[in-house]
Amino acid sequence: MRLVWFRNDLRCHGHRPLTQALAGNEPVSALYMLCPQQWDHHDVAPVRRAYVLNSLLELGESLQRLGVDLHVINAGDFQRSVDQLAGFVDEHGVTEVFCNRDYPLNELNRDRAVAERLQARGVPVHGFDDQMLVPPRALNTGKGTPYTVFTAFKKRWDAWMDDADPQPVPAPRKRPGAARFVGRGVVERALNELSVDERLVALWPAGEKDAAKQLQRFVEQDLADYRRRRDFPDQPGTSGLSVALSAGTLAPLDAYRAARLAMADAGARDGAACWIGELAWRDFYRQILHRFPRLAKGAPFRPETGLLRWSDNEEHFAAWCQGRTGYPLVDAAMRQLVQTGWMHNRLRMLSAMFLSKHLFIDWRRGERFFMRHLVDGDFAANNGGWQWSASTGTDAAPYFRVFSPMRQSQRFDAEGRFIARYVPELAELDNKTIHEPWKQPLMSHGYPPPIVAHQGVKQQVESAFRQARDAWQQQQGSNQ
Repeated sequence: MRLVWFRNDLRCHGHRPLTQALAGNEPVSALYMLCPQQWDHHDVAPVRRAYVLNSLLELGESLQRLGVDLHVINAGDFQRSVDQLAGFVDEHGVTEVFCNRDYPLNELNRDRAVAERLQARGVPVHGFDDQMLVPPRALNTGKGTPYTVFTAFKKRWDAWMDDADPQPVPAPRKRPGAARFVGRGVVERALNELSVDERLVALWPAGEKDAAKQLQRFVEQDLADYRRRRDFPDQPGTSGLSVALSAGTLAPLDAYRAARLAMADAGARDGAACWIGELAWRDFYRQILHRFPRLAKGAPFRPETGLLRWSDNEEHFAAWCQGRTGYPLVDAAMRQLVQTGWMHNRLRMLSAMFLSKHLFIDWRRGERFFMRHLVDGDFAANNGGWQWSASTGTDAAPYFRVFSPMRQSQRFDAEGRFIARYVPELAELDNKTIHEPWKQPLMSHGYPPPIVAHQGVKQQVESAFRQARDAWQQQQGSNQ
């Protein structure tokens, strides 16, 4: 029997392992191993867990229609999942395993352990890269090293995609006979044990069907204006597909091909090209994580920044988490995250830069807070975004770049609509005052003054980074 091992690829279409497994004449089953303790270790948000579990319910039904049993096992964590998978292979007489590759370090170590265990049994594991558009080791610089600057990576990525011209994955072939959803009870129990507001879950319809509908809506209604509208949080200018891509209810290739087809319309060409660039960023951060596994251990990409002396001001960190910093757009962004499980991409940069530069608090604390709340929590993208904002990562914002919360607010929420939605205590202020309410404190009752001043932040950050750089150089010199 052939086995399809599902992980972050909860769909039937655009799924190469499933299509390949079903192409032969051998019986086919599917397996998903639930690892709630690993979710705890990885700070997976409750709303994301709900999305995954509800997507599993749909996946089980879709596989049944294809004539494929879906087994769901509560394995606890990755370490025990190795034993569970080996036991499943023995019990069911599995002869081959088909799966999509995972790239973070813990997942990579799990997969290596599985491959070794099954190889000893004479059971091959066939790995595929459907989670990316370009496999993580396919692109290298002229020196044979990984790309660490996005601009150069994107140029090479575009050329690779043009040459490869990837075609849609053939639809999986239906098998004759009835099938069972063996793990439905496991999934339903896990859902019942979750502590998450149902209103929050309802904001994010799970499964492959809704992901396909959202892709179609975006391409038909919003893709043409994507470049123009994507930076304005009060407008529906983004795709809304980040959770589907991160959980694999939508295939990246399907998203890419939909955008490429839309480029045939001259009016949509600019927006489609811009959105394809975001898919390239997604690949970029995945190949970085795969090529530099130390990032999965909490290390900064730029080693000298490991010597930065971060602040441990708990009151400042709590104010940032609660959306009570006194800077309206930062606070609106943080409240959007907690209330909806999602944050607009521009605001992710702003709030991350505010924590790591205005408050000079370790970016890893913010990275973890985001993962604990994001429905689209994706380690590679989240880590890459945080290190970019904190100026510790690859292709990072220069350390002297510090977003002005006021300027960002005035530019991207000029009428204060987004602020008013999430910071209702400022809703009655005019379009000018709402960006700097401390100038009219009697009109913003109940809203705090800024916890730190914006003036002088850039100079403080520059000084801290220079000290870390000098200490690193001195340390390296003494080691020679």
